[in-house]
Amino acid sequence: MTNATFCADKCVANFASSVGNGATMTKHYVAASNYVIESRDTTPITRMYQAAKRRGDAKTATLVVSTFTKVFVGATATRKNKQLVGIKIANATLSNEAVSILHDLAEDKASMRGPKFAKAFKAKSDKPDFDLIAFVARTLKNNPTVSAGAFSAAFSAA
Repeated sequence: MTNATFCADKCVANFASSVGNGATMTKHYVAASNYVIESRDTTPITRMYQAAKRRGDAKTATLVVSTFTKVFVGATATRKNKQLVGIKIANATLSNEAVSILHDLAEDKASMRGPKFAKAFKAKSDKPDFDLIAFVARTLKNNPTVSAGAFSAAFSAA
């Protein structure tokens, strides 16, 4: 059932005017995402992207689309002359986990510009954690003239 009280024009206008306030941006972005989930109409998200671009905020514009592609996995952006003109979700899958994360961020009043928001949607890295023991062994092997005691003292001091 489509939310009858949602006004795409007002939501996009509020989002565009709150670009300086990340928590308010998040609130309006979540409202637009909920509308898209209910109606399958991606116009508000596209217009939020375009509004951020018009304001010269490329980072926010990119964030709008990249976050949306986490919510609708497989969504594709349609461009004309290098400008976003629409987002297709016909073959996309709704990620309930991403929707839940988005709602939690809105409840916490997390800024769309903040590290909490970025970390929530960051892809898990396949890069292994730094192996300190291997680093020390490699360093001592590559520098045989440095004693282990001197290295340990220097390492502790740093």
